[in-house]
Amino acid sequence: MKKLQLLIQRALLEIQILQIRLVIFLLKQKRTIPNLPKPKYIVLHHGGGDWSFYQVNNHHKNKWGFKSSLGYYIGYHKWISYNGKLFIARRDNEEGAHTVEKGRPHYWNRNSVGICLQGNMEEEQPTESQLNTLKKELDNYNIPIKQHKEIFATLCPGKNLSKWLSENY
Repeated sequence: MKKLQLLIQRALLEIQILQIRLVIFLLKQKRTIPNLPKPKYIVLHHGGGDWSFYQVNNHHKNKWGFKSSLGYYIGYHKWISYNGKLFIARRDNEEGAHTVEKGRPHYWNRNSVGICLQGNMEEEQPTESQLNTLKKELDNYNIPIKQHKEIFATLCPGKNLSKWLSENY
C-alpha cells in the first residue's frame, strides 16, 4: 500500500512538472521547476532593510520576474520575518535567485537553499523569534552553512547575524 502511495505521489509530481513546463513554453514565463537534486549548502542572507516578505517579493517580481512553482518571485527559498514567521517561497529542490559567483553564475542557486532574515543585521540584532526559527531550520538540514559574503563581495548577512552563526554553528 505504501509503495502504491509513493508511486501516486511521484506521478502527481511529474504531472505538476509537465504543467509548469507547458506554461513556460506556451506563455514564455520565467518559472522554476522543482527538479534539482537535494541541496548541498545553505546560504544565509539578511534583507538589508525592513521590507516585508511581500515587499521584497514584489521588488523581485519587478526586477527579474523569476517565478517559483509556489507562485512567488522572491529569490530566497525561505524568509524569516521579525516576528519569526517562516515564509516558504521556493521548494528546496528548485533553483533560487539569491547568490551568484563570478565564473559560476548558477552554481549556488542550483545547489543551495537561500534563507533570508528580515532586517539589516549589519546595524541591528536579529530578534529572538527570528533566531529561534532560523535555528529550527538550520537543524533540519545536515549540510554546510555558508554566509552570502563567503561567496560574493558583500556585507550580507551582516556582522550581527555572522556573530550569532559563529557562536552557534
